[in-house]
Amino acid sequence: MAIRPSSYPQPVRRLSGSDYQAVLDVLGEAAAVEGPIPFTGTVLEALQRLVACDVVAYHERLCPSGRRHVGYVGEPHGRMTGEIRRAVRCHWASDPLAVPHDGARKYSDFLSRRQLHRTVMYQDANRPLGIEHMMCLWLDPAGADMARLEFDREHRDFDERDRAVLDVLKPHLVQFRLNALRRRRRVESRDDRLTPREREILDLVAEGRQNAEVASILWISAATVRKHLENAYEKLGVHTRTGAVSALGRASRRGAG
Repeated sequence: MAIRPSSYPQPVRRLSGSDYQAVLDVLGEAAAVEGPIPFTGTVLEALQRLVACDVVAYHERLCPSGRRHVGYVGEPHGRMTGEIRRAVRCHWASDPLAVPHDGARKYSDFLSRRQLHRTVMYQDANRPLGIEHMMCLWLDPAGADMARLEFDREHRDFDERDRAVLDVLKPHLVQFRLNALRRRRRVESRDDRLTPREREILDLVAEGRQNAEVASILWISAATVRKHLENAYEKLGVHTRTGAVSALGRASRRGAG
């Protein structure tokens, strides 16, 4: 079956003030996350309020061996079974949304309703779950770690407003994911004297970033960055950024040994 050319790009839809407020709500929830998974239930709930859907899910491969994280909010209209999971794995490569794209994409960008209903993925997985419409936002154009957000609906297709708010969010979501990756990679060598946020800030300082840049990356104020640094200096027994980075490096080497 031939897949029709995508109808995207479309003219960018003008967003309303309430749209931007909903975007800021998502960013606020994501900025508050300090653990190794970037998009927790509260973040997904904010995304579901932004883009109304039955289910929103975050997928990511956590390690090269294949261990995966799938977090979601909402309820599918059908029960997820082992048979459906096997069907998804088997037919994933044939799904047009399985190909990473630079922005949000939906089934109707590639397939007519009739074409979608003829696919094996629809017959064996989507239809039993009540998924008639899906929009996918990949967080890396190369598909790194399969990191993506998926939005599912049964009754109506996603529109250009939905696409526009997700495309506005995407660069920020990409950064939040990178922040979580840094946190995940330092778990084994962590210094327990520091809070996760203090460690996160010192890691960025070690990359040569100034307070204003750290604040922008983490979605906090420069004053908050300074306060976390002061607390870290006291705990590490140092007085400068260089001293803190050096002390952190020594602790990491001890942890690795």
